[in-house]
Amino acid sequence: MNAFRQGEWVALTSQKGKKWLIRIEEGPYSSHLGTVQMEDIVGKEEGDYLDTNKGARMFLFRPTLEDYIFSMNRHTQIIYPKDLGAIVFYGDIQPGCTILESGIGSGALSLALLRALGGTGRLISVEKRPEFAHMARVNIVKYFGKPPENHEVVAGDIQDFYMNIKADRIFLDLPEPWHCIASVSQLIRHGGLLISLSPNVGQVQLMFRELKAHGFANITTFELLKRDWMVDERRARPIDRMVAHTGFITIAKRTPRLFTEPEQVILDKV
Repeated sequence: MNAFRQGEWVALTSQKGKKWLIRIEEGPYSSHLGTVQMEDIVGKEEGDYLDTNKGARMFLFRPTLEDYIFSMNRHTQIIYPKDLGAIVFYGDIQPGCTILESGIGSGALSLALLRALGGTGRLISVEKRPEFAHMARVNIVKYFGKPPENHEVVAGDIQDFYMNIKADRIFLDLPEPWHCIASVSQLIRHGGLLISLSPNVGQVQLMFRELKAHGFANITTFELLKRDWMVDERRARPIDRMVAHTGFITIAKRTPRLFTEPEQVILDKV
């Protein structure tokens, strides 16, 4: 196992699961559970622990991508991990893909896509709001330690966007994504996948009509509901609160022809 080093991130984790994501630097770190000396973490392995000056035990783990996404600064609501996992899987992301996304938000989807690309391929993020693009860049660089070489952030409106590319995948997280289908349909190869995330079913219906009108087929829409359980030695029951509806994920395949026949959209609930 690799020992913790100076300058990397650590998830200080209490015995009840409370986490603090801290960069390992010289000096103390304090919380309501007490103080630990950060330099004492250097050389320890994942799963080791330190005791605070108040006697609380803090386990040492490397933060997961989920940990980082929930801790990073953001202007907007993030895409939840349950949806990120589905987007990466059903979007069939693999090393070497060329991916176009809009908008970048705080960078949660960009991080998931870059992880799946594994340093290969290309991710182009189009964002028309400079403050969003800046914060996403900061979050991405903070996670990787440097700007990923295969990532490009472009300032612009996806509705008027043009690049000399044929993307394998296009991801849309926009308030009115149907307005850009005409332009992005020229930027994706035949057989490529377009994936869109929308919170309201009315948005899904408008997207369906535009996708059909611009040569997309096999259009499916679904949502994911995540319910955690409380399990201990005496009981096992669902937790009172759950991450229920966060958005509808629509997936469509680009074809070389336009469709005029009506087709029914499939709405699945997993």
